[in-house]
Amino acid sequence: MANLESLSHSAICVDNLREAERFYEEVLGARVVNRVNFNTDDARRGRSVHSSMVLGDFLFALMLPKDRMPMPPDDQYRGTNGFRHGFAVSRDEFDEILERLKRHNVSFQGPSDHPEKGPLGQSAYFKDPGGNFLEICWRRDENRVYNPVTLAEG
Repeated sequence: MANLESLSHSAICVDNLREAERFYEEVLGARVVNRVNFNTDDARRGRSVHSSMVLGDFLFALMLPKDRMPMPPDDQYRGTNGFRHGFAVSRDEFDEILERLKRHNVSFQGPSDHPEKGPLGQSAYFKDPGGNFLEICWRRDENRVYNPVTLAEG
């Protein structure tokens, strides 16, 4: 029986790849590992135009959307709007990340406390330059080892 091991990667749509790369590198500490079809004409022809980024052990792609993305109001930091990504940090580094957001003039909401019986301790909410909702959180269960997911055979 096959088991899923973990989330491999995800995609985050942005309307300006260079601006988003700078944000994820300078503010969140990610690094660019690859660029694919980095030409807007490729996007018009339906090809995926993206930058692959690594943040800790997480691989994600910053991608140009095929259509215009809806933007949330400037003063809205939480929600889904189709675009929401949560990043975990250790409890020890949470306040340091908030200070980094302040140094880079990134407006945020929080920290917000979560219920004591849940896995999350606190979160802060903000947006990237593309209007995607982002969350930085520390987990009470950060040292817990999870079992792989078992797929039902069908």
